[in-house]
Amino acid sequence: MSLLTEFRDEARHRGALGADEAVTLASAFRVVRDLPYAPATNDAPEAALREWRGTAFGKHALLEAILDGLGTDCALILATHHYSVEDTPWLAPALLDEVRRGPVPAVHTFLRVCSDPVADEWMTVDATWPLATRTLGLPVNETLTPDVDQRIACMVEEIVHIPGDEEPADVYQRILALHADGEVERHARFIDALSSWLAAATGDVR
Repeated sequence: MSLLTEFRDEARHRGALGADEAVTLASAFRVVRDLPYAPATNDAPEAALREWRGTAFGKHALLEAILDGLGTDCALILATHHYSVEDTPWLAPALLDEVRRGPVPAVHTFLRVCSDPVADEWMTVDATWPLATRTLGLPVNETLTPDVDQRIACMVEEIVHIPGDEEPADVYQRILALHADGEVERHARFIDALSSWLAAATGDVR
C-alpha cells in the first residue's frame, strides 16, 4: 500500500477526510495541519502518519510525501529560529518562564509547493499549528489559497535548503545540533512540554 493510499484510508477512518473526499493539496494540508503537534518516535513520514502526530519536521515530511504521491512538486525548507518572549509571546506561563532564562534554539520546517507548473510559480505552505490552537494565539494558517504564500509559523533567522543528495532528516538533525550549540536536550524537553501544554489546552487525547 502506498503512503498516499494509507494516508487517505487513515484520514477517512479518523473522520478527518470525508468518505468520498479526494486527497488534494487543500485537503492534505488541512488533515496534516490538524495532526496533534507532538513528537513522533522518529522523523519518518510513516511515523507521523501511523502515530497521527508530529512536530514541524514530521508533519511537513509527511505532507511532502503525500504531495509527491499526487504528482505535485514541492521542497522541504528548514529555518533556524528561537522560542523567546519577543517571538513567541503566546507561550504558556511556564514556557515563558523557561525562555526568559534564555531563548530556546529550534529548527523549523515548511514547504515550498509548485502551484503552477506551467508558469513555474511556487507558494509557501506551513501546516505546523493545528486549527484548534488558534484560540491560544498561535499563528495558525486557517486556509490554503492557491498562489498565496502562507505565513511561516516562526520568526525565521536563517533559511537552509536541503541538498538533493542528502536525507532531509539527517540535514535537520545536523542543523539542529549546530544551531542548538549544546542545548539539543533542552530543546527536546521544551518541545515535549510545548506539545503537552497544547494537548491539554485543546483537549487533544493521544
